[in-house]
Amino acid sequence: MKHISLIALTIFALAFTSCESDDDNNEPTEETDIENLYAVFWRVNTADGRVNYVSLVEDIMDGEIDPANAIEVSGYSRFFAQQDAGYFIIGDGEDLSFTRYNVSEDGKTIEKGDKFSFINKGVTSLQKRNVFLSDTKAYYIDNTQGQIIIWNPEEMIITGSFDLPTEFANGYQGFTTELGYGNYLLNGNKLNIPVGWINFDNNTHLDKTGLAVIDVENDVVLSYSEDTRCALAVEPAFTPNGDAYYGVSERYHFSTAARTKEDCGCILKVASGATTFDQDYDPYFMNQIEGEQVGIGLTNSFQLDHGYVKVLDTDVLPWSPDVEGINYYGLVWETYEINLAENTILGKVDRPLVPSYSENIFKFDEDSYGTIKTINNEDYKVVKYAIDGSYIEGIQVPGYISNMQRIR
Repeated sequence: MKHISLIALTIFALAFTSCESDDDNNEPTEETDIENLYAVFWRVNTADGRVNYVSLVEDIMDGEIDPANAIEVSGYSRFFAQQDAGYFIIGDGEDLSFTRYNVSEDGKTIEKGDKFSFINKGVTSLQKRNVFLSDTKAYYIDNTQGQIIIWNPEEMIITGSFDLPTEFANGYQGFTTELGYGNYLLNGNKLNIPVGWINFDNNTHLDKTGLAVIDVENDVVLSYSEDTRCALAVEPAFTPNGDAYYGVSERYHFSTAARTKEDCGCILKVASGATTFDQDYDPYFMNQIEGEQVGIGLTNSFQLDHGYVKVLDTDVLPWSPDVEGINYYGLVWETYEINLAENTILGKVDRPLVPSYSENIFKFDEDSYGTIKTINNEDYKVVKYAIDGSYIEGIQVPGYISNMQRIR
């Protein structure tokens, strides 16, 4: 997950190409109409490296993923898509490009569209940090150079760029910059981007979190500030009134300095419309959970003003500098629900142990979906959540689900 090195696209899989059609006017019929179409971006790790796939499926609960009919995308690729837009974007880690793939109305044909490269912008690796602002404007947030690149998803061209504060560029004080893997809050014309820092070579981190606020209409940085109460607080949850909350990064456990602390876990708040972290909000929540020490991550739950945090089950794995950081990616974290607005822990959620990976919550219409790892193998399942956090299982995917979007 740290860096992107290679991607080789094998595209236009025959299974997605309609070869027999006598309908010259292309009007939909009962046989070709589809109610919904989802793109599922998933990956498997092999002896030769990572292999990614894009699968199209009409029903993410009762459908079926057929690997033989998937588009294969080798290496450390990225997937981006707007809901119901009829296309998806593949980020190529080898030539550092974005390529658009248009999906036909019946979902049977994928047409390779236009492409542009970030090489001339100095980008050295691609990450999952993109914000669609409209059909014709998007931000790619590049931490390799500490910049935002503005691009047009319709015309597939770069239209501009501007610098973030120097604290966002990799190499700041010898550290790798860590940005969130989840969503970014767009509140009116303001975009919040938090940043943290970790050094994977000497397993240390900086005990602070930075926050840049961007004016997306004028493409400028409005402000930059820092908070020393909580390190690496970059994983987001948002409430309907526009408040933003940020929990500790999944990378925190790679710092042995962090694991010398007997307890840790914190959340920072940015009030709606504010440009700095809220100093009146108590960031520490772990003291509310008797007998537990470590909490990281944050994502929205399915009730207003609530979120989920991950709490380490130390009976399964101790919080210790003697443990390899990669081990915390295992199924060792319990899920707790927190009332973000009231800053109170509601209790443990009846869900299986999870890895520390940032949890992806996908919302289509009024329904919320996520993914869980099956216990006995590397497969993942799509799950549909109820408001109380319970869920029913959907399709099974033979690998880790990196992203998912409803294309039509």
